Amino acid sequence: MSSVHILYGGAITEAIAKGDLTELKKLAAEAEAHVQQYGDVPTLLTHLKLEIAKAEAAKP
Repeated sequence: MSSVHILYGGAITEAIAKGDLTELKKLAAEAEAHVQQYGDVPTLLTHLKLEIAKAEAAKP
């Protein structure tokens, strides 16, 4: 049975602290798959916030 990990900083930081090489490699593979599927989410979030700011500034 495999476990499901929600990829967020806490899960990755916890795995690093435990030092379990198998878990680290598994999380790295999951993170790489996430980036391939969804792209660079932090960069996209930055662009999204810029567009929100532009739209708010243009509001009458």
